[in-house]
Amino acid sequence: MKLEYVLFGFGILFCLAGVGYLAAQYVKYLSEVSKLISLLLTVGMFTFLSKFFEDIGW
Repeated sequence: MKLEYVLFGFGILFCLAGVGYLAAQYVKYLSEVSKLISLLLTVGMFTFLSKFFEDIGW
């Protein structure tokens, strides 16, 4: 396996961990409607990313 792919994978994991941490800290300040909208946007983002990676052959 190429080193670039390993580093790219670690970058993605650290990015997701950082976004998850920030979201967990911020979500306590949101109302219930805002939490629902944020959840829907997050699901949409990951759906788009999974479709994108599927199209490029990952």
